[in-house]
Amino acid sequence: MAEIRPFKGLRYNIQKIKLEEVITEPYDRITPAMQEDYYRRNPYNVVRIILGKDDDPDHVEKDRYKRAKIYLDEWEKEGLLIRENQDALYLYEQEFQIRGENKKRTGLITRVKLEEFSSKKVLPHEKTFPKHKIDRLNLLRATNTNTGQIFLLYSDDKNNVSQAIERARQNAEPGAETRDDANFLHRLWIIKEKELIQRIQEAMADKVLIIADGHHRYETSLNYQKEVLKKMKEAKGDEPFNYIMMTLFKLEDPGLVILPTYRLVKGLDKLSEEELKNLLLPYFEISEIDWPDTSDKSKLEEAQNKVLNESHTFAAYISQFEKFFIFNLKSEDLLDKEIIEERSREWKRLDVAILHSLIIDKLEALSSEPFSLENNVNYIRNLDQGIDEVKQGEFQMIFLLKPVSLHQIRDVVENGELMPHKSTDFFPKLKSGLVMNPLDE
Repeated sequence: MAEIRPFKGLRYNIQKIKLEEVITEPYDRITPAMQEDYYRRNPYNVVRIILGKDDDPDHVEKDRYKRAKIYLDEWEKEGLLIRENQDALYLYEQEFQIRGENKKRTGLITRVKLEEFSSKKVLPHEKTFPKHKIDRLNLLRATNTNTGQIFLLYSDDKNNVSQAIERARQNAEPGAETRDDANFLHRLWIIKEKELIQRIQEAMADKVLIIADGHHRYETSLNYQKEVLKKMKEAKGDEPFNYIMMTLFKLEDPGLVILPTYRLVKGLDKLSEEELKNLLLPYFEISEIDWPDTSDKSKLEEAQNKVLNESHTFAAYISQFEKFFIFNLKSEDLLDKEIIEERSREWKRLDVAILHSLIIDKLEALSSEPFSLENNVNYIRNLDQGIDEVKQGEFQMIFLLKPVSLHQIRDVVENGELMPHKSTDFFPKLKSGLVMNPLDE
């Protein structure tokens, strides 16, 4: 079901450019401070294309989308960006460390035929927000280029795709190799042999794809496709705008890592130890870990281990009480009773769903003012930073939870459902600037 195609990728000319100076994190992970740093590193850093400044002092063009197109054209004309001399697929290898363990994974960069979600050929796993899609659509309109990677998953339990990719790797050309700020290794291999490409296409043909990261960019390309089709008198269906650049990873790849996204909560003016326990005791066994000295990381590790190793367990650090509260769900039987939404059994048993339904939603009782996710809850991936924000009084508590598993994502998505908001954080991210997909041929 997944129709993939090779393409003439647009890549930095590593004979003229130091790759480590021009690649970046994905656009939605770039903070203002990171944007400034990327601008300083190299005048040809890809940040000027994927997330240019609103007012760039180095350029007369004030519209950052038009400016991105100007940069693309100028850099290609100057030979700083080069197009592949023939259609190709790309292998993207990442070697990295997490929790002291070395990991490696390989993704396939390819064009994939755009499909509406209703076709069940490409499946989303989370909701998107309009403002992000408008921004990406403006960039795509201006550049007519896929400038960033979209992270997708497919199941390959019989290893048909893996075998085809491994065979192609043996004859692939090295394209790039660099290390990022975390000293993680990124390699790009180029597959040009038509027979090897065809083998991969055939192995991928029956795959259903699940979007892991990049929902906004995928939906943006669907909208762009519709815009272009409206302007055309006739379309054959194989035009470049009918496809989007993706990086496809095998669901069974041991190098796939998902990290949790922690929840920060504020605005609970009626919070007390007694009220908190009374509110949540109907659902959880509650214990405590005193943590008066936050420099003592052993207490934090103790709380983390309970969360990671015990079923449906959550920890809340509350600096006001100088302790962690540990919440362990009493019984899964509570879930069907308390989560009244029309959801599958798999969805209701997600820790992130339990955290929101049986803890965070209940906290409204401890607030005199209207309580909402938009106004009272924030999401953070850096635990140390989140704990600091609680210590400084910006928030009252931070909740620790275990990450969802790949198979939980697959089960929920194949049920036709979306994961709760901010459920997944795939680590590490795919770098922007390794290869782009021009749609202008």
